Amino acid sequence: MTGQTHNILLLALGNDILGDDAAGLVASRELRKQFHDQIDIVETSIAGFALLDYLAGYDKVLILDSMVGTDYSQGSVRELTVKAFRSQAFSSPHYVGLMDVIELAERLEIDFPKDIRILVIEVSDPFVLREGLTREIDLQLPRFVDEAEKILRSWSCEMINRNSN
Repeated sequence: MTGQTHNILLLALGNDILGDDAAGLVASRELRKQFHDQIDIVETSIAGFALLDYLAGYDKVLILDSMVGTDYSQGSVRELTVKAFRSQAFSSPHYVGLMDVIELAERLEIDFPKDIRILVIEVSDPFVLREGLTREIDLQLPRFVDEAEKILRSWSCEMINRNSN
């Protein structure tokens, strides 16, 4: 666990020098303005078992990332479920081993989030070496942020209600 102060984590995955791969990071910076005192926000470019340290101990985690789409158009925003990872392969370097991390946490009975939601924005190529988002992704970023905001607001209200009872 890395400096946990809240029960909710926003985990933004990406790399600022790989163009559209940074969409999750850029979105988290917008969300930080609204939620900085209500949730923990972590930006990282790591993948695999190293994610375990970030996820352990939280009740709820929202993961933001970009992903190469196959059936969706560039800029599409969608939510993936953990169940989807059990049956499909996704093209994002950050998801390498995500299911392994979840399964390991279950086997080791690590205090792991019961509610993990994954919000992605579809990109055409997250491996181009450049800073800044493409115009197409930049135009869709407000929708990406809005979808994440809805989830975080819902969770924040749940936590407030639970703590007041």
